[in-house]
Amino acid sequence: MDRVSGAFLLSTVGLTLAGCSSSSVSGLFPGMGSSNPPKATIQLQSEPAGAEAKTSLGSSCQTPCSLELAANSDLSVTFSLNGYQPQTILVKSAQPGTVEPGTYPTVALTPNPVLAQLEPIAPAKTKPKQRRRVAAAKPKPPAAQSTQPQTASPTPSPPNQ
Repeated sequence: MDRVSGAFLLSTVGLTLAGCSSSSVSGLFPGMGSSNPPKATIQLQSEPAGAEAKTSLGSSCQTPCSLELAANSDLSVTFSLNGYQPQTILVKSAQPGTVEPGTYPTVALTPNPVLAQLEPIAPAKTKPKQRRRVAAAKPKPPAAQSTQPQTASPTPSPPNQ
């Protein structure tokens, strides 16, 4: 092969590899050259079960459940259920310092599983209805008494003859 043909072949191979470099790095070495954040699965539980668990990232599910999250930072999970006070729990994300070539970075989420103990909402204390006080009727004065002693009605006396 002459010198010109060899240079041409070398430059063609070089341009071909340069054009594919962004995809080939991620394909050959997972976790490297990738803009995708590491993912982690988190287990979500509540007592009582059946609560909606919603993460600060927008994902949600009904407990007990698990979610796969792009966890490159801390997040929070809010648990809510009718008749119970909502509860929010902070979940911390811890990434390892080094990533082995050929592997994806893993993320440790703590706590995992996340368990929420939901407290019932106390029934609202209602004040007893105040009854309107109706003014008591004034006592009636005693019936007017005559100053003359009461006598039995006169009986008709026989006519005088």
